[in-house]
Amino acid sequence: MSRIDRYEYQDWHGFGERTKKYRISIGLTKEKFAGMINRSENYISELEKGNSSCSVHTLYQISKALRVSSDSLLFGNDVVCKNGECETKEILINIINRCNKEELEVIKDLVIAAYPNLDKIIECR
Repeated sequence: MSRIDRYEYQDWHGFGERTKKYRISIGLTKEKFAGMINRSENYISELEKGNSSCSVHTLYQISKALRVSSDSLLFGNDVVCKNGECETKEILINIINRCNKEELEVIKDLVIAAYPNLDKIIECR
């Protein structure tokens, strides 16, 4: 084993699986996620399958977009979802858990503003 191999990150399959779980856990589509990190949907697909690696810059962008630490993406951490699919309530809980106090206040204000009109909003969907 060369010196480089000992220090090179190798778990791109695991990284891709964790990236996909974190993306799904907050209800992001591949298309939306790709736009957030300025990459193509094809790149996201290949990354999530473990067929692609990423640069430190892209790792930072992914971490920032998903609001998780780079360590969680690289080495693993539990995501709250059952069977790889997130229910609406789980998605909302995951989003809330990643927000700071100021962001939570904004979310609260949005929910309070929308709540009285939910029946109308549902009709328009």
